[in-house]
Amino acid sequence: MTCYPTRAKNLRVPFIILYNFLISPASLQIRWPPLFIAALTHLKAIALVILMKKFCSKLLLTIIILPAAIGAAPVFSRAFDDSGKNARLYGAVFDKENKQPLPGANVFVLELKRGAPTDEKGAFSIDGIAAGRYTLVCRLLGYEEMRKAIIIAEMNLKQDFYLKSNPIELQSVNVNAEKDNTVLTESSQAREVLSDAELQKHRGQTLGETLKEIPGVTVLQTGPAIAKPVIRGLHSQRVLVLNAGVPQEGQQWGGEHAPEIDPFSPARIEVLKGAAGVQYGAGAIGGVIRVEPRDLRETGGLGGELTLNAFSNNLQGAGSLLLEGSLAKLPGFGWRAQGSLRRAGDSKTSAYNVINSGFDERDWSVAAGYNKERGGVEMYYSHFGTELGIFLGSHLGSVTDLLRAIERGRPSIERSFSYDVDSPKQDITHNLLSVKSHYEFSGLGRLEMQYGWQQNHRQEFDAHAPFSSKPPSFPSFDLTLTTYTADLTFQHQPVKNFFGKIGVSGMRQGNVQNSRVFLIPNFRAYSGGVFLIESWVSGLWTLDIGGRYDYRLVKAFQLLNEQVIETIHEYSNVTGVVGLIYQFAPTWSIGTNWGSAWRPPSLNELYSNGVHHGAAQFEIGDLNLKSERSFNVDVTLRHLGARGRAEISVYNNRLRHFIFPFPDPQPTLTVRGAFPTFRYQQAEARLRGIDGLLEYQLSNFFQIGISAALVRGDNLDAGEPLFLMPADRLRVLAHFHLPDFGRLANTFVELNSTLVKRQNRFPKNADYADPPAGYTLFDLNAGTQLQLDGHPLQFNVSVQNLANKSYRDYLSRFRYFIDDPGRNIIARVQIPFGQFERE
Repeated sequence: MTCYPTRAKNLRVPFIILYNFLISPASLQIRWPPLFIAALTHLKAIALVILMKKFCSKLLLTIIILPAAIGAAPVFSRAFDDSGKNARLYGAVFDKENKQPLPGANVFVLELKRGAPTDEKGAFSIDGIAAGRYTLVCRLLGYEEMRKAIIIAEMNLKQDFYLKSNPIELQSVNVNAEKDNTVLTESSQAREVLSDAELQKHRGQTLGETLKEIPGVTVLQTGPAIAKPVIRGLHSQRVLVLNAGVPQEGQQWGGEHAPEIDPFSPARIEVLKGAAGVQYGAGAIGGVIRVEPRDLRETGGLGGELTLNAFSNNLQGAGSLLLEGSLAKLPGFGWRAQGSLRRAGDSKTSAYNVINSGFDERDWSVAAGYNKERGGVEMYYSHFGTELGIFLGSHLGSVTDLLRAIERGRPSIERSFSYDVDSPKQDITHNLLSVKSHYEFSGLGRLEMQYGWQQNHRQEFDAHAPFSSKPPSFPSFDLTLTTYTADLTFQHQPVKNFFGKIGVSGMRQGNVQNSRVFLIPNFRAYSGGVFLIESWVSGLWTLDIGGRYDYRLVKAFQLLNEQVIETIHEYSNVTGVVGLIYQFAPTWSIGTNWGSAWRPPSLNELYSNGVHHGAAQFEIGDLNLKSERSFNVDVTLRHLGARGRAEISVYNNRLRHFIFPFPDPQPTLTVRGAFPTFRYQQAEARLRGIDGLLEYQLSNFFQIGISAALVRGDNLDAGEPLFLMPADRLRVLAHFHLPDFGRLANTFVELNSTLVKRQNRFPKNADYADPPAGYTLFDLNAGTQLQLDGHPLQFNVSVQNLANKSYRDYLSRFRYFIDDPGRNIIARVQIPFGQFERE
């Protein structure tokens, strides 16, 4: 590799700054956790950047003049790029069996997020690629995906693909827009896929925090440690989370009950925006989140990866160790084991510590499987365990104290940083078992079977015992939820232009209350469904159609006057969807989706009548609630070009009998204190909006991006806005890809800004406080790879809330009492060893 002195000189300055910072006295004042200090001792190559106030002001000035920098991009491009090193990648895609060219396939470079579709002769071409190592991916509806590792070291490189035919795996007539590539004709709804490479930037953070950069996705927060994803204004039981193919069942009805998933385990996350009830059953009105672990190893050998994280704001230390292997004497057998630890203390706003906001989490999982050409079987078992604190100032003794706390706007009592997790708190464990198998019937299709077992144990502790100021020795409520699921799906072989699948599913569920306080009753639930999905592809047109029937029986056992009263609830309904896609140009397509989905009311919406301690609110249910019915229409325009991609979606979701918690004018005083009161209501509602993104590569080293989301939720019966809808938001990104330097490769610096408008659409005089002001946040992210003994060590440093701004988000359930977190510096390092390859 040729070294250029002018480049080395330019790059030497920031490295000297980093080195001087690490050894300066100012760096010793940062609150790094012990785990990270140990990591620094053994990994001297880690460089951390802290931006002090003077430097922040200069950086903000740089952001202001960013448009000028964009205009000057060609000048910088000539300074950083050697035109002689920009190569052309070209080739063609063929059917493996008959060797015929395949038009409409999508070929893209995973690391560069760039690609091109094949023309009528199956040919493709991607220009302007710098020398280096890349992963090339080829996809086409009805064929197996193929990936190839390539090295570009010359001007032109030819790479052909021969794809193997495979029955289409439709996701509820679902989706289209991936983070690494937009597949223009895959289906009719909008989706985002976060690959393993994208997830590296968020390792160690919650599922909600990982997804919130996706347009149309926000988070419902309950303090700094609990974040739950919100898709186009809908969340909780309206958004289905699939963990290793199994629907996650963990008391998800609670707004502060975040998905119990190890943040280090996903290798791929797919987000489907919009109703998806045909494939996944009743409840998927708002969308689906598919969390998939790493695939089992297929080649012989042993390998793994060690991941270490450190967070400055709450002194969180996190780590994960992954081991995987296979047996050379038993081809097709693979195994994997992973363990993760996360521990954090009190979070800090820009001005004060958030008392009792720490957590202690311990997770592990194991997997094994045996796969041959015609069939296979895999087993996956995971354990999630956490103890997390609830902000102490949210549990108050009287109505007067509550109103004063809201008026004061900050905690009345402050303390120094602590790792202690005291009451109020949550103690949660979640165990999941998944067993799945498949078999290929020659000339017929593919049969898939999956069995799931889950047990969720949730304990919530009040701040003090009844009629006492001391913490309780027993939980205020103690729930154990056990769920069994089974799914059987058959995907038939293509019949001319038709692809599709048929399936049946069933679930048995039981909830046991082990405490003295019954927020929801014990219950037994049984449900089953059958669905059919078919897709027709002809030229530039794709038509999808699907239908499903579901039945659900719930037996509730309510304790009244020391007697158990059994009540039976029965629900049944149908779900349907029609989607159409037209690829009107090689790089453009438009799709529309018309769907209807439903969900029955959950037990908390029917029976709640007490304090929900984790949420610090008093909830009142309604036994007369009816099933929700959604009528959703969306239109999505997509573009995939050589240098960028774009997607914009417009949607209208009409909801009949929409269920929502509405605040009572006065809080409720109980023996445990005073709490804001929310009563479940039902109304005709409408959610409509627009979300989208644009990414464009101005040069080989500079890329810009912009994304936006607007949601309008209305209570049509009352003629007023819906309560707790996400505010308008805009995100702007500038990504700089630096040239390789010595053993450093794939070095980048990324600056983004998030602008959130004040929510001005809310029911008047219905909340305890008006929505908070809008805000603007700046984040910085930088990373590089260090080649060491043939292994790429990954280093990443992020600074969230760069300016340490004081703000409150409207979707924060504790916005009445405290600000959201201040500046947070995050350092990550990933160390592969043995025979390990990142997906």
